[in-house]
Amino acid sequence: MFLRRAARRSDETLRRYTRELVRFTAFIRKELIKGYADITVADVETYVHFIQAPWPHWQQPGIDHSNPQKVYFPNPVKPGKSTDQIITVLSSFFSYLHTTGYLQGNPVSGFDKTGEKFARGHSEPRYFFEDEWQALLDSLTSYPEKTKRQQQEKARLHYVIAITYGAALRQSELAQHTCKNIRTDNQGDLTLEIHGKGRRLRTLPVNEHMLQAIIRYRRFHGMSDFARDSFPLAPLLSPASPNTENYRSMTPRQIRKWFSQFMVFCARRVEPQDPDLANRLRGKTFHSLRHTALSHLAKIMDIEDLSIFAGHESITTTQQYYTPEKHRLKQLTRDHGLMTSR
Repeated sequence: MFLRRAARRSDETLRRYTRELVRFTAFIRKELIKGYADITVADVETYVHFIQAPWPHWQQPGIDHSNPQKVYFPNPVKPGKSTDQIITVLSSFFSYLHTTGYLQGNPVSGFDKTGEKFARGHSEPRYFFEDEWQALLDSLTSYPEKTKRQQQEKARLHYVIAITYGAALRQSELAQHTCKNIRTDNQGDLTLEIHGKGRRLRTLPVNEHMLQAIIRYRRFHGMSDFARDSFPLAPLLSPASPNTENYRSMTPRQIRKWFSQFMVFCARRVEPQDPDLANRLRGKTFHSLRHTALSHLAKIMDIEDLSIFAGHESITTTQQYYTPEKHRLKQLTRDHGLMTSR
């Protein structure tokens, strides 16, 4: 019942919540010999220490006899935000059990999250800085196209990245929508209807840049310039069956892996001239495209408009895109100092 509620938010939320609850349940049953009603704050602390340094037998297959190849904790979970996200899932689950009368309280509510909190503007940037963004654009232009597969991949890179950047989409949103979600509004303009995080619906303009990206890619595959059909916003490279236009969408996990491979290509291009830039590019994720788009739009949009465009539930989430970069802070504070005279 709890996971059914999580599924209303998105498929990605359902996947993440399911993974964390299955892992937690397996641990408390096998190691603590307890059920949910017996869990204490101390048990939660034990689990947190465990996920940050899993015991060797949990990092190998064989724990689950019904699925002997399954590895529950292949890698440690980093302290900080990654750990806090797991605590949030567990707290949400136990709050649900308490609210529905299954438990008397929520043991996770007494556990303090330990991740460092950053002042606004001082966290590690998740968007592309100017030199990183230019490296991505240059790599798109110079992507090889000697073979048919390379030509297909180059066309798909342009298509998917243009749509993602143009609408600042999350990977789950990209994976779940098709050209059917593009409609004509009352003014005759094209709009993209997105069911986003928390199943919130938002309507985004499809500007000329996005429209031309769609037209170019459809033409590449011999399709009509535009139609409200099932063609995905993040298609697999080839159709499901030969000689058909039946393209399936990449999953969020496939999108992440696909983009990481492109980042490796970008890094290798610049590594001989700039190893530091190459290292930074390797650390960029697909979600960095959304952050980059919103950061660029923050320079020309009011915060209220950007919040609506991004689909943020709270405007405080949008505030992170209105922070000066470090080099701007350096310029702004260049003449700031205590002036004394002898």
